[in-house]
Amino acid sequence: MSDRWHLFLGDLQILEGKWDAPARLMTVFQEEDKYMHRNWATMVDRGNAGLADDFDFDDPETFEKYPDIDPAAYGHEFEDEAGHFGYRTTVDTAITRLRLMGFTAERCRREMAECYRELREWDGEDDLYGHPAPGAQPARNVTDDDVAGIGLQAYLKRGPAWMLKENDLTELERLCLEKLELFFEDDRDHRLFIAGLLEGQDPQAILRLDLSDLLSGGAFKSTDEVSMQALQELREETASTGPIIVITEGKFDSRILPRALKLVRPDIAGYFKFLDFDAMKAQGGTDRVVATLKSFAAAGVMNRVIGLVDNDTAGREAIRQLAGVALPKHYNACLLPDLDYAQSYPTLGPSGTASDNINGRACSLEFYFGLNSLKGPNGSPIPVQWKAFRESVQDYQGELANKQYVQARIDALLTAAEAGDPLDESWEPMRLIAQTLIDKAEAR
Repeated sequence: MSDRWHLFLGDLQILEGKWDAPARLMTVFQEEDKYMHRNWATMVDRGNAGLADDFDFDDPETFEKYPDIDPAAYGHEFEDEAGHFGYRTTVDTAITRLRLMGFTAERCRREMAECYRELREWDGEDDLYGHPAPGAQPARNVTDDDVAGIGLQAYLKRGPAWMLKENDLTELERLCLEKLELFFEDDRDHRLFIAGLLEGQDPQAILRLDLSDLLSGGAFKSTDEVSMQALQELREETASTGPIIVITEGKFDSRILPRALKLVRPDIAGYFKFLDFDAMKAQGGTDRVVATLKSFAAAGVMNRVIGLVDNDTAGREAIRQLAGVALPKHYNACLLPDLDYAQSYPTLGPSGTASDNINGRACSLEFYFGLNSLKGPNGSPIPVQWKAFRESVQDYQGELANKQYVQARIDALLTAAEAGDPLDESWEPMRLIAQTLIDKAEAR
């Protein structure tokens, strides 16, 4: 019993692999592209489940019990068990889907040519580049672009290396094919290779991914949505390896936090990507954080996403709203952490001045650069002004009375630190934010 998958362009096998269904390659196909010999697939499922005692996967006569698929019903006739289960679509559809994912023939040839140029710069010229380019007028030697194009065509002429059809190739084709195999010997995405091979092919020709062996091997059941499972696998891979998107309340936060994170935690700062409000010209506020998280989830954004809101009344209200939303497991939302010096901070309200605990009521990002950055021209901390009452959390929302002044001080503080000023204890709140982001990124 084999454990391989096979990709065909018409009758020519162009790729094969082992073990599991190729997740990236599966994205070229949709679930409606599935084909199967239903009698055979049903018995395979029963055999894998231990419900068919007389089903021997290693006995070719086992498969002779099941008649060929009806071509009128399924559009394809199979001569043996190979090809009884898989996915297929037209070349035209495959090219369109590949282009939507960013894989084009132009990109394939360009990246191949760039690779060859780098190799020549490293190793020097070889005999290949002394060959005349086929059909070139006026006569000239082959270029890196020629090598890429000739290599792709030679692959289609010969097929995979194990097909041993080297005698069908010219010397130039053989040399270009060696370069192609050198380019793809690394773990490059099969979709890039397929995009290059499909250029110029009959749009109605069939691209077929045969998964019969994997079905026989019990990798999945015939009723499983294999293409959707592959997409989910890629989602989880992207969530694990792609940048962690952080959605903040506004422009100041999205501009300042990346700078601060590079200072306090340079070891992990590059793993976080902050939504750029300036570039997107987007509105800020907790409502936008909630809406953006929902929009990302609805659009199927695969990255890990963190909604980071101020540790104030509006922020608590936003977290409460999101608690009732079924977000993906790789999404999270949180408040900025509590601060010790925010437990007793000067405030202004209808009854005059007072010292209040503003954690969860008024702590915006401006509070996380130490008490010194919060001092006004007179040397005293700029007070919090109590604003609107929030019914849902039964509390008032507070805001710094002179936020722009504090923001300017923070900007100067960051600039000095980036120039080499040492980070003292006033940076501890920013380290708390960094740890909060790490914890939320890991909480899946």
